[in-house]
Amino acid sequence: MKVPLLANSLSVRLCAVIVTTLMLSQSLHAIPLRVLAWNDEIAGRKLALGDAKGSVTIEAMHPSKRTKPYQVAAGDKPVVIQALDKTDKDGKPAASQILIPQGTKQPLLLLLPDEKSATGLRLHVIDDDTTDFPWGGIRFINASGKKLAFVFEKKSVILPVSWTPVSVNPGGVSRNMETQLFIFDQPAVPIYSAIWEQQQDVRMLIFIVAGKDPRLGPVAMKMISEDRRVSLAKPAADNKK
Repeated sequence: MKVPLLANSLSVRLCAVIVTTLMLSQSLHAIPLRVLAWNDEIAGRKLALGDAKGSVTIEAMHPSKRTKPYQVAAGDKPVVIQALDKTDKDGKPAASQILIPQGTKQPLLLLLPDEKSATGLRLHVIDDDTTDFPWGGIRFINASGKKLAFVFEKKSVILPVSWTPVSVNPGGVSRNMETQLFIFDQPAVPIYSAIWEQQQDVRMLIFIVAGKDPRLGPVAMKMISEDRRVSLAKPAADNKK
């Protein structure tokens, strides 16, 4: 039996609508993005996140703490950071595209200073998911310009010069942990030595940069800690309101 032309046409259009809907739902799939300002100057700026759904002002930025998660979705428009305190040639807020690597589950957007950028910012995204950066773990980004080695409890990890994170998971129970940092080709004398309090409920993101004061050593560390007990306690407190 032949299928009527009208019915066949409707079937084709229905399939097209379904495919289009699926494509849109995938492209608009939202992921939680958090923001970390590099310094107080950036934290004090008026910035917003923009995507296919609109824009939202970033609240409570701090150089030693991640912001709350913002759900962002890339559709017809890319995800951007908008500088509400700077304008482009059309009088609109200056904007820079946020490149989120494919497969990123929990993007953390680092906002770094960049005078050459229209927004005054250099953007860098790393995956902050607890699968690769678990509680109790340590994650290094070595931007010091020197290849380094991190030593803890007689174990060592090489830290190449790269904005690609290197993760360390000491494991075990919470305890005091002896740590040292060496320039890779100068293993005789540590450039840093300290006892760290290793806590299984805390993960530590550490940026290693070139030291500005020779008296304090050739490198400096910017440490960003996050305690899951705080994040677990907040929903419980909100539910009591």
